[in-house]
Amino acid sequence: FLKPQNCFLPATLSNAVSSSFLLPPFSLTVEEGRARNLKLTGMIGRLGDGHHHITTIIKDRFLGFLIWQSFHSTLIYFICKTLLSRLAPSVTLLAAVFAFLFFQLSLLLFSTSLYLVSSPQFIRGVSPFELLVGLVKLIFVYGGQPLPYDFRRRAKVTLSFVLFLASSGVSAFLSVVCLSGSQVFGAIGLRGLVVGLIYGSHYLFSRRWVLDFPIIQRPLFFSYKMGILKAIVKAVKLSSAGYLVSLVLPIFLVNEHKSERAMGDLVVEQILFYFASGVVFLCWELNRHLLQVFLTKRYLFAPPKGSAAAETNPSDHLLAALEETTPRSLLRHLAYLDLCMVSESNVDTWRRAAFFEETGDTYKKVIAVCLKPLEQLTLDLSEGLRSSPEKSFQLSRQLHSPTESSLREPFYDFQ
Repeated sequence: FLKPQNCFLPATLSNAVSSSFLLPPFSLTVEEGRARNLKLTGMIGRLGDGHHHITTIIKDRFLGFLIWQSFHSTLIYFICKTLLSRLAPSVTLLAAVFAFLFFQLSLLLFSTSLYLVSSPQFIRGVSPFELLVGLVKLIFVYGGQPLPYDFRRRAKVTLSFVLFLASSGVSAFLSVVCLSGSQVFGAIGLRGLVVGLIYGSHYLFSRRWVLDFPIIQRPLFFSYKMGILKAIVKAVKLSSAGYLVSLVLPIFLVNEHKSERAMGDLVVEQILFYFASGVVFLCWELNRHLLQVFLTKRYLFAPPKGSAAAETNPSDHLLAALEETTPRSLLRHLAYLDLCMVSESNVDTWRRAAFFEETGDTYKKVIAVCLKPLEQLTLDLSEGLRSSPEKSFQLSRQLHSPTESSLREPFYDFQ
């Protein structure tokens, strides 16, 4: 039931975290939660001792992802330009440099939006009608007070989806133009915009933005290598579908020089566009896979083995991560993943043995954090079924109703 995700608190978080920090998050008010988070952040900062701050764990992984993706995208770019050198028109050195820079900037834009839209769990967004109703309530009902947290969270998800779609279109526009080097960059760019929007729509509707945490954790390079073939196959399929759809676009484009162009130029343009769109989708698929590898990599919430903290309180870091991080956040998922790995394998036996220390307090805390998702599932179902009749067939009909998504969504949070 609890397949956690990789997340670690810095090894510098000492046992100075008092019991007042271990209150359930849902029992606090907003002001108390903010005060507690500030206090915890300040404590971790004071105890830094050269280790990563809790708030920089994900940021550091994102920066590492950007560095790695720049390597393979640069290699793919120069291979593509070499293969297309005889078909693409010759350009000056300055134009070639600018084309490479804009290609990298377009990938940076896409990678950033890819990171922002990624989530360890499925979150339902808001429809335009719900957004309009929320704005009306904000003005006339709440009187300028903040809307409910759940609505604001879903609205942010919807906004990230819109930004991802826009960045996909803009990134594809720039990338295809830079790779093809065609003189009719307007038509090529618009077709690139279309295939970018197609990719973004497919990515969102197929829920590929939900992170998938692997049960078997491998080194970074081998995890990346295992997904290269799938990325190539997926890129070919998506680029072929996008190319066929984009063939309709030139019909609606007004080009007074269209009839004057030779048939050979039109064929070369089609080859350039198909090859360029395939390369762009390949870079995107590799970036998606690489981001998954970086964000779902296990992080050890434990002090260094053999240190004083490892001898006295080896479980404090993990427990603090499970209890103090934001519920359902990536850090919380990573903490659960670390707990899962410690419990299922015989690698970190010293950490697993620490769960069963003599007082039994650590074991009680571990059981409490393991039961927390189950308690949340029960709470969500009880709230959704509060007004439903206690009849099995009506309950089954309600769970299958498309309008009762609030009852079905908790079952998808199995990770």
